[in-house]
Amino acid sequence: MNIRKKVLFPLLVLVLAFAAFAFTACNNGQQEEIDPAAVVSSVTLSRSSAFLSTTDSERSTTSVTASFTVSESGADVEVNWSSSSAGVATVKGSVQTTGEGDEATTVYTGTITAEGNGVAVITASAGNKSATCIVAVTDIVVSTAEELTAAASAATDGTVIALNAGAGAYAADVAVSSGAQNVSLVGADGVTVNGSVTFNGGGSCFLSGVTLTGTGSGTAVTVAGAGSSLTLRNVRVSAFENGVSLALAANAETPTSLNVYDSSFSEVWCAVSADSLASFLRVSFSEVTYQFRDANGYYTTIGGTPVADVTPPSASE
Repeated sequence: MNIRKKVLFPLLVLVLAFAAFAFTACNNGQQEEIDPAAVVSSVTLSRSSAFLSTTDSERSTTSVTASFTVSESGADVEVNWSSSSAGVATVKGSVQTTGEGDEATTVYTGTITAEGNGVAVITASAGNKSATCIVAVTDIVVSTAEELTAAASAATDGTVIALNAGAGAYAADVAVSSGAQNVSLVGADGVTVNGSVTFNGGGSCFLSGVTLTGTGSGTAVTVAGAGSSLTLRNVRVSAFENGVSLALAANAETPTSLNVYDSSFSEVWCAVSADSLASFLRVSFSEVTYQFRDANGYYTTIGGTPVADVTPPSASE
């Protein structure tokens, strides 16, 4: 009995020591897993907008590639693709690797297919970072100021207007038909409109991929009608007296709502006038006197304290 105890005790000590060594080696060596959410620094896409069509086979599909940066090598990172509206556009991701070892190159591609008229936001995410591409599925693609103003005035409910780049700036004040709700204007990369945009019909309006420049007076983007909403993505507003204005609702049952993503305001007296800001992400201000105005007054910051006795400047100031 004593002999067995003497034999088993050293064996037990040896097993425990080996287990402790293996555990330490696993945690200090190459086997330790790296959390992608902790090391992915940024995600970028090869384009920020795309124009597709369900009637033109040559414009029924397109592709976009994603790339990302990591702060620590060795992370097992995947790129996930999604669409905000599968009824407008769907996206399917694929991965292709060429070369070996340090020479290996991996390409992450999202193939986008048009499904129906409208606007969809395609998102590529890796770790906890993401990037977006705005997809307009429409047969209304304009290349001149005259075409843009004509398409806007003839718009009906749900019209999507795509603005081509490369034709120079669109020198026009864009006024959407008062009989049209839920209208969207989507610019290609680098589109500039030297004028304002007014959604006279209200509803759920959308503007993206456009730089708006004014002459020092007026409002850059206006949505008329209580209960309307506006979403801005990748919009830059400069040299206007006011930035974005939504009609203040007459009662609490029909509030206006504003969503702004990845946009900027510069040389603007008052950037936003609305009932509420539903989403306000990655927005910058430069030479902006007041960031926000609601029924109670003007605010120097979003969510700040109203400023009393403020008189808006006249057009001549």
